[in-house]
Amino acid sequence: MSMDGLSLYSAMNELNKRLAGGKIDKIQQTDKEELLLMVRSLGQTYRLLINASAADNRVQLTELKKQAPSEAPMFCMLLRKRIAGGKIVRFEQERLDRVLKISIETYNDLGDLSVFALYCELMGKHSNIILVNEKGVIVDAIKHVGLGMSSVRFVMPGLEYSAPPAQDKQDPSKASADDFSMAMCMVGMSIAKALSNAFFGLSPAVAAQLVARYTDKTECTQLSEAEREELAERLAAFYADMAHGKEKASAVLNALGETEAVYPFAIAGGGIKLYDSIGEALDSLYINSDRREWAKRHGASARKVLQNNIERCEKKLALYADALNSEEQMEKCRLYGELLTANLHSLKSGTDTAAVDNYYANPVERIAIPLDRQLTPGENAQRYYKKYQKLKAARDMAIVQREQTLSEQNYLEGQLDNLTKCTAENELSELIEELKDQGYIKRDKGGKKKMKLAASKPMHFVSSTGADIYVGKNNRQNDELTLRFASPNDIWMHTKNIPGSHVIVKGASEQDTATMTEAALLAAYYSRARGSENVAVDYTPRKYVKKPAGAKPGMVIYTTNKTAYVTPSEEAVAGLKER
Repeated sequence: MSMDGLSLYSAMNELNKRLAGGKIDKIQQTDKEELLLMVRSLGQTYRLLINASAADNRVQLTELKKQAPSEAPMFCMLLRKRIAGGKIVRFEQERLDRVLKISIETYNDLGDLSVFALYCELMGKHSNIILVNEKGVIVDAIKHVGLGMSSVRFVMPGLEYSAPPAQDKQDPSKASADDFSMAMCMVGMSIAKALSNAFFGLSPAVAAQLVARYTDKTECTQLSEAEREELAERLAAFYADMAHGKEKASAVLNALGETEAVYPFAIAGGGIKLYDSIGEALDSLYINSDRREWAKRHGASARKVLQNNIERCEKKLALYADALNSEEQMEKCRLYGELLTANLHSLKSGTDTAAVDNYYANPVERIAIPLDRQLTPGENAQRYYKKYQKLKAARDMAIVQREQTLSEQNYLEGQLDNLTKCTAENELSELIEELKDQGYIKRDKGGKKKMKLAASKPMHFVSSTGADIYVGKNNRQNDELTLRFASPNDIWMHTKNIPGSHVIVKGASEQDTATMTEAALLAAYYSRARGSENVAVDYTPRKYVKKPAGAKPGMVIYTTNKTAYVTPSEEAVAGLKER
């Protein structure tokens, strides 16, 4: 969800109130197109998030913790050099357009106090974050726009900064009631579309919600002159209230209670939650989607490796299936060899077929055996024996190889499932490192050593009866949970014959049916059977779970287990809050 100008205006008022005059303590580039500034202001530390991605561009105060990469990108290093320790003077937004200017008082290369500007341009795929010095020259940008990328505007270090091309619209914060009334005089156009076309900062969706707040009419022609004037007066008063921070932000919730959309003003209807801060409302929207998008982007290469190897396993299984299905052909070769050997005395060389009695059939039948006329009958018999031995050897090898390939496919599908659970760099790093250990990804030779990340931690839930439930997110966590963390009498759970997470229930007995059901739901939900019904989940005390010598990470065997059947759902898991 891209941020519109009105939402940015609400965020700007909040930022000026809390961060103007604050000091920039720390700068992190948490993603390729995202910055996180730690600002000390009014006796506390705030997190200022600036995102310039195509889909989720925004500027907001956030309470969400972001994991920075082990090595800071060049743009982040430059920002640390130029503006870290600087004082935020003010936040400004021209005409409610989607550009926010952050003025920062800091020292230049000569040691003179000067004001740098950090421009946050929120314009879909053209979004950018640009640092400009006191002379109006671009120092650097998170995205460079050079020749061949744009014919309108270049964004490169050393060039003079120019604002994005402006649209022919009005600033609604300075518009009068007459201006709003005139904009709604359009024939054959909805009120929301007319307002969006005439004023900055109003996307059609936001304009529609704003109009619905004051009237049930949707078309300009449906408004009488008195209704149009009344609506115009209300819109002018609305922007005055926005300027003074009198509006609350609204979050639209789905059936699961998750935020689907955010508006910078209160809207009517059910399934709405109001927030005093637009930053809090945006956090509720992005708390899950940010993690999913991060994992999708950063796990793309690992996902491709896994999918390619799964396809390789499927092709091998198809070949093994052909070898295993050759039983009839194999037995025919053996039969032909034996019948030719038994009738060598009566067969002549140089013929294409041999008519012999098949004494294995009941009753005995006459069959014709194809021959190679260039070979003697004895040589033809040996040819059939050799073909039989070859097919038999291929079948025997296929049985062994098929089991190994099925085991490998199961491992790879488990890793693909683990990849969907990765929401942090250390979790993804552990999965990729394991794939390197197993030979699926080549290690860089002589490359720069990366900083070692802290070990990732499993998910931790608390059941309705207060029992602790731990869920592994990758094979390293699964092994750690099962083999080292769990006590012998803790309950261990896993989906039956389906790749998924190891689940440990601490300090609860099997008689605690509520906890056992909730743990089984988590085991089914965090597995490849997430969308299935009546998923079989095996459970047993941890002391009956063993890891065979030489087994791959995450692989265990278990005995004396029982099986529960559950149907996983987001609604059921949503009730179990992760700690």
